[in-house]
Amino acid sequence: MQIIPVTANPNQSFSVVLDNNQWDFKIQYANQNIAVSLTLNGTVDIEALRAVAGMRIIPSEYEEAGNFVFVTTNQQITDYTQFGTQQQLVYLSAAELAAIRVPPPSLLTPAYFDPLAALPLRLFPQGYQAAGSLYVDEIGEHPYVTESGSSFYITG
Repeated sequence: MQIIPVTANPNQSFSVVLDNNQWDFKIQYANQNIAVSLTLNGTVDIEALRAVAGMRIIPSEYEEAGNFVFVTTNQQITDYTQFGTQQQLVYLSAAELAAIRVPPPSLLTPAYFDPLAALPLRLFPQGYQAAGSLYVDEIGEHPYVTESGSSFYITG
């Protein structure tokens, strides 16, 4: 995490080199809001995005070169008059973002599910267990079969 110096000016432009990348900033005050434009190595990444305190400036799917956040006291609205004192622009490197990123959930496949493992006991008559597609009691007597959602018992 690195603090990027910003001044208490309503409109400012500056460049900074971070992790061998050149970032060009344009911060503008417009309609009671702060708008940020970012250029990474000569390519426009973000143009006139409203700066919201505590929110990453670059969308997460494009932050492979790092990201920026305005940090304010008590999550106040970004205000250029507070820049450099109570509000800071912070850079998070790609490695720092990877360390805090939540891993994606693993893909669910049919093999993930065992159709008999989590069924409640009320769906199976007490004392019965699965025997292929036929269910029999523990002694091997009185099998029953389920067909098209209905259950019936076969007496032997």
